Amino acid sequence: MSRASRRRLGAILAAAALSLAGCATAPQRPLPAGAPIRPDEAEELVRRWDAEWQTFPGLRAAVDLTVRRQGRTDRAAAVLLLSKTHLRLEVMAPFGFPALVVTASPERVLVFRPLERRATTARASPEAVARWLGAPIPPEVLIGLLVGRIPTPPDAATVRVEERPSPHLVLERRSIRQRVWVTPDRQPVRLDVEGGERLTATFERLVDGRVGTVHLDVPGRDAGVTLRYLSAEYVTPPPDAFEVILPVDVKLERVD
Repeated sequence: MSRASRRRLGAILAAAALSLAGCATAPQRPLPAGAPIRPDEAEELVRRWDAEWQTFPGLRAAVDLTVRRQGRTDRAAAVLLLSKTHLRLEVMAPFGFPALVVTASPERVLVFRPLERRATTARASPEAVARWLGAPIPPEVLIGLLVGRIPTPPDAATVRVEERPSPHLVLERRSIRQRVWVTPDRQPVRLDVEGGERLTATFERLVDGRVGTVHLDVPGRDAGVTLRYLSAEYVTPPPDAFEVILPVDVKLERVD
């Protein structure tokens, strides 16, 4: 990320961080009404979502991040940078300094706490993400969910429409079942993943269809994440934007 971009986002975040405070309890998110889906368009919707994801260039954003786990809720302003395969998140202290830097790639997840002069790293996995967010989500799935993408299953999966409790798609392969509710313009608005640990993703969309807020909930762990976009722009980030060079005095712990 360029120095000028950091200054712009830092100014937004410094103001936002001063206004973010307090804790929240786990919300009960009702199922959406769900727009009707014709059975003959179910597979076409999945193909369309995959095609849209292939054109995703990347994203740079200022966000309001709330993380809930183990009975505690933390809220802060952050800078988010995404590509289709990589993530970088910097949680900002009140005066614009990073208090936490997280990167995720197909290979590893790194969590760096500059104020504590320590960092941890682990192979990319759901549990590596859980150590940071409390929610066991594969890094590549997390990246997609943050921009409203549904993790579509392999071709061998079955795709069908169910009408109850309200119209939605069902994508099923082996023991994993994904239920997807859509808006009238056929954008995902809610995802329930069943099989193993249950995950729910709810997308609040803006007038233009872009995601304004993402809620991720893992009921079995009493864990959840809410990410609200304060500003965002589609960009193609350079590969080195996701690299973190640790100071020599920082202890790096490997947890895998």
